[in-house]
Amino acid sequence: MISNLQLLRGLAALGVVFYHTAFTFNGGVHTEFQSVSVFFVISGFIMTYITREESSHFLVQRLIRIVPLYWLCTLPLVAMWLKGSGRAWTDYSIVNIAKSLFFIPYQDANGDIQPLLAVGWTLNLEMFFYAVFALSLATSRRWAPILACAALIAAKIVHWLGCSALLCVFYAHDYTNFLIAGILSFYIWKALEPHALGRRWIVATLALMSVVIFLLWNGDPPFAAAMQQRFPFSLSYLMPPLLVISVLLLHSAQLQWKWRFALLMGDASYALYLTHTLVMEVFRVSRNKLVGDQIAILDPKESIFTTGALLVICSLVAIVVHYRVERPVIQALRRLINGSKRSEPTGGVEADLPRGPSPKEA
Repeated sequence: MISNLQLLRGLAALGVVFYHTAFTFNGGVHTEFQSVSVFFVISGFIMTYITREESSHFLVQRLIRIVPLYWLCTLPLVAMWLKGSGRAWTDYSIVNIAKSLFFIPYQDANGDIQPLLAVGWTLNLEMFFYAVFALSLATSRRWAPILACAALIAAKIVHWLGCSALLCVFYAHDYTNFLIAGILSFYIWKALEPHALGRRWIVATLALMSVVIFLLWNGDPPFAAAMQQRFPFSLSYLMPPLLVISVLLLHSAQLQWKWRFALLMGDASYALYLTHTLVMEVFRVSRNKLVGDQIAILDPKESIFTTGALLVICSLVAIVVHYRVERPVIQALRRLINGSKRSEPTGGVEADLPRGPSPKEA
């Protein structure tokens, strides 16, 4: 397990939760610290990393990892549809429910390309990536990452050449650039890895500089603007892979994060991503029924205390869901498919990724 990636996954998941509180700072900055982009870079890296030596049952393992909890978290919205309330009632079509469950992009009543569980829109991109990667593996395990990159670029070219169909637009999304960046990050890391060992302080210094630059880029607009003026291309594409490569080199330099709670947040990051909007909606409805929405201290947009409390509550719910629901379900499915009582752990570097704001927000 690359524990540093686990730490980064946990922090990125918290970044997505922070974004959805709508809290602003530093004169109105509303950011998720490019958490979604970081997750896509990690995804591209992980898919390359885990298939270099062994790639059997790749797609099956991905489906086991992603589908069960996503379906379970979508069920409350289907229940709202049956009850006749909520966003699911607006998108009442059985077809839309089926598309949501099977990762088929569609436009909802508001014109957004997102499923019933709105945060799951990036899972539609992930599933497209998994399918492309699986086909690439079937062609050549050695060249699968490069073939996957070529396929993602081809999807962009098709859109650029004039295809305006919904699938063309969606699968050409900018976030697929970070999947490509993740694949490239694997090869950059492997090239630099021999030079990291024995140079711990150099690697640590460079990694710290990368983290500081990343945070300033996302949290201090004047700094970002001043820095961007020095480059002819958008640095927003460079920051997430720079961060991921930095934590990987720390791992190679044997500077590995070992605090169990932080790693637990990495294990539970997918559960955190899928459940946090449901938890926040329960909080919003409960607050409005009990005290109304006029008390600023209970509004996460206005109160850092409420924002912090929601981060804690969402994290605790995610940990419970991870241990009581996600892990048992995955282990049961793996036993069923493998025909064995043994199953792989759900944590670790191969575990998959949460996602973030909708395409309109991103």
